[in-house]
Amino acid sequence: MKQITNITLLVMVLSIPFALSQTRKAIPPGRYEALSGVKISHTQKSIDSSIPKDSVGLFWSEVAKHIPQGRNENSYYNSGVFDVNFKNFLSSKGVLEAKSLDSRVNILLSDDLTRDNDTFKKIKTKGSLVILRDKHPLKDVISVLGQYEVVIYQAEADNNYYLLKHK
Repeated sequence: MKQITNITLLVMVLSIPFALSQTRKAIPPGRYEALSGVKISHTQKSIDSSIPKDSVGLFWSEVAKHIPQGRNENSYYNSGVFDVNFKNFLSSKGVLEAKSLDSRVNILLSDDLTRDNDTFKKIKTKGSLVILRDKHPLKDVISVLGQYEVVIYQAEADNNYYLLKHK
């Protein structure tokens, strides 16, 4: 008799979760985040249409995170040919274009490593950035520009993009 009671209780205990699982409702979207505290990330539609939605666009969004803060104004000097959208992107971040390379310039845009090698040496401000678009591989850039550290490297089919920071 004791065995029958134990088996009956075991079946009842095991059937309770099954019975409860049949009555659960689905959690509406957005409510799961509120209940669990887990943030579910979704792709956000970018309002800024000046940046292409590819890996180069990701490179430029990372560049925006590394623009020096704490200065009154950031300025860039463009010694190469870059898309107008990237210039608009930098100006939307509060970075002004300089007509000549002087002491207030802290960001340099270049598209030729060998041509602008002397220009790289003129920037001596610690923390200044160089945005380089070139066909040279990473090892060549590191060997030529030893005073800079590579922050971001983006390899593309036709060009390589580098974000370099002065040590």
